[in-house]
Amino acid sequence: MRHIVFLIAYLYFLYIDLRKQEIDLVALAIYAVLALVTIGITKDEITMTKFVDIVYSIIFGLAIYLLSYFSGEGIGLADGIYFVINGFLLTLKENLILFITGLLVAFVIGIFMFYFGKKDSKKMLRMPFMPCFLPAIIGYILCIV
Repeated sequence: MRHIVFLIAYLYFLYIDLRKQEIDLVALAIYAVLALVTIGITKDEITMTKFVDIVYSIIFGLAIYLLSYFSGEGIGLADGIYFVINGFLLTLKENLILFITGLLVAFVIGIFMFYFGKKDSKKMLRMPFMPCFLPAIIGYILCIV
């Protein structure tokens, strides 16, 4: 159940981030409610170890949010909020893999954009972060299937 909620939300945020290059806070609030409802429905499956992992995953999301806030939105604030909400659905390991994969893909894309992009607009390079998670999401889907 948590996998389905996570994947549907990711696909929606991917679409929105590609179209607008920003994520709507109302959609994030709905995602948070759905994540909490999912936790409520599957609460019988949560052991103390899983609960501690959820707490660590939420703390990791808060760290990303704070990093975003103090770095002048080097990573968008909405992306930080997204990782906080993911903390309810994903383990710390899954959240870390998602974030690190996103950073690596963004790094490679950023290098290509810098060297092969328009020379006069290098100061204004921006790209959405959600598409960078796609390799990790594909791997995630292959692992749960």
